[in-house]
Amino acid sequence: MTSPDKSIPPGAYVGSKGASNGLSRLQKVTWQSAQQSIISNVTQSFQNVGNASTDINSTTSRALDAANSAQNGANTAQSAATAAQNTSTANASIIAVIQNQQTQTQVGGASFADGFQTWDTTKWNTIKWGSSPDIVAIDNQAGLAKSASTGDGAVFALWKTPLMTDSQSVSIVLGRPNQSGQYSGSGILIRAAADFSSFVIVQVGRTSIYLQRGSYVGGTLSITSWVVADNLSAINTGDTVTVNANGPAYEVLVNGIGRVSYRDTVVSSPVGANNRLVGLFCGYHVSTGWGGGVYYGYDLDSIAAADTAAPAVVGTGWALYRQNPAAVAQVAGSQRYGSVFDTIRVANNANVLDLGRGQIQITKSGWYVMSVGVNWSAACGTGYNYNVALWTAPSPTGQWSEFRIGGETEGSTVHRVAGTYVVFAGAGSVWAPGYYIAGPNDMLGDSSGRATYFEGTLCSFS
Repeated sequence: MTSPDKSIPPGAYVGSKGASNGLSRLQKVTWQSAQQSIISNVTQSFQNVGNASTDINSTTSRALDAANSAQNGANTAQSAATAAQNTSTANASIIAVIQNQQTQTQVGGASFADGFQTWDTTKWNTIKWGSSPDIVAIDNQAGLAKSASTGDGAVFALWKTPLMTDSQSVSIVLGRPNQSGQYSGSGILIRAAADFSSFVIVQVGRTSIYLQRGSYVGGTLSITSWVVADNLSAINTGDTVTVNANGPAYEVLVNGIGRVSYRDTVVSSPVGANNRLVGLFCGYHVSTGWGGGVYYGYDLDSIAAADTAAPAVVGTGWALYRQNPAAVAQVAGSQRYGSVFDTIRVANNANVLDLGRGQIQITKSGWYVMSVGVNWSAACGTGYNYNVALWTAPSPTGQWSEFRIGGETEGSTVHRVAGTYVVFAGAGSVWAPGYYIAGPNDMLGDSSGRATYFEGTLCSFS
């Protein structure tokens, strides 16, 4: 017999019971054997699938390892790029400071620089427009605190010590870009009045520069554009933006290349001794469109400024005196002079903050010789002392302290006392004359300023 599918050849099996190829010799096919066969085949199949899965998992693992390695490499590259950019920005700030110092040294004017290790409110006079947050220094860059706000705003900041001439140069090095691509919210103030009633302002964005004049009076900010330059080649983090003002001419440069200029021939923005402060501003814009959003301009890595022309008098120093012979009452003890002085004989590269009290702000760091003199109405008297002294504060709003004392004199016929001191004075610090008397007395002046005076000169600068 054969099988229906002919797989068993004819005669393979016969019907004889005792024959070796009889039907009784066929292998018994049972459910158990079939089940075992099927399970064996399925198990083998799953084993093959498992092997394949292992291969796939291995390949996937290698792919993930490669992806992670690439990501780590990208992170390292990004860190390296960020570090390089930070270094480039810091170098740009150093160069800007050096250039301004060289300019100041050459012409004999004033200069200053701030690298924003902190936002030092003793050096900056600020005013807010709108609902602005404060300026803060983060990672050696100054900018507005990134806090929630409901409307547009800005902070205008002026360095408290003015420059000496109307020929000025101010440079900023741009820091973190924030949303500067959509908003020109940072920049420079130049030729500004102390009360912000007039100033020239330069706003800088990613591809834009605005050269404008402005005023902020009674809470009202007014800005008038002179030149609006859009679609410029990209201005980036680490770039140096400089504004030069000479006579009626204003020029804005980026990395030394002129971008914008204007001549204010009608002097629509005032110049002169009352408009020699410089500084910066930081602003932000709150979008009212769909989705909203707050846009900040660049943070600033540094600012540096200097006179670019020599002051009328060469040298650094001052001479104040009282010309009026009328008596001015002074209280007893160790004190700074009251409102005594009425005449400036000379003041160059030194800021006279308060003529009456003789308060002088230093604009150039160095060694100074300072002299203090006084003429008292009443004689000292036997057994008592008259002293003169030198007082100082780190800034116009800083804490005063007695720095030197001398000129000790006693006697029933002594009316005058004087002292001379050699001190190191840092830029921005404030100095004033002082005295010691045991009881109230009156200071006197004279027409030539020989007796009651405060004088100083820079003898060696750093």
